[in-house]
Amino acid sequence: DERRCQVLAGRWYGEFTATTVTDAAELDIDHLVPLANAHRSGGWGWSAARKRSYANDLGDPGHLIAVTRPANSAKGASGPEEWRPPNEGFWCEYALAWTRIKREWGLTATRAEAEALIGMLEGCPDPPGVEVVEADPASRPVGPAPTEAPGTETYGSCEAAAEAGLERVRGERGSGRGFPRERVPGAADGDGDGVVCER
Repeated sequence: DERRCQVLAGRWYGEFTATTVTDAAELDIDHLVPLANAHRSGGWGWSAARKRSYANDLGDPGHLIAVTRPANSAKGASGPEEWRPPNEGFWCEYALAWTRIKREWGLTATRAEAEALIGMLEGCPDPPGVEVVEADPASRPVGPAPTEAPGTETYGSCEAAAEAGLERVRGERGSGRGFPRERVPGAADGDGDGVVCER
């Protein structure tokens, strides 16, 4: 926040690796269903506001989780058909959260993804059904999907973002350059193009 407070001490349990961490610098906050996967699964058609809501959803305790940095790097934007937590004891909770998040946000799943989830859910008590919803090929996104950026810090002001060296981008309206709205959530987006602090 504007006071630039930092966590000095704590104890966290990284579910992906069953590792206890006492240094916050060893952690990343991970989107359990990665941003790029959500984009490919239907999020490409969302408004900027809905994308921000997804990226910052704190209502579901499984949506944004603390994980060790190496595990987050290994996972990247992969789905369960390509990557699973090394801690098999977490597979049931992981697959349940993945399925729940996809349902709540109206996202689709590929056949390979669904089959991987079904396999992970087999050992769960009362596993939910997993439905494969094939996306219409004609409605698939054009252009690259967003990637999971290593730094997803947010800033309390335009000045703080500038001091941190956050890269300025060009908005869809006007001629100025500014910061992505999700990186400086408190700043006003006067022209509604998802870029704030334009100059």
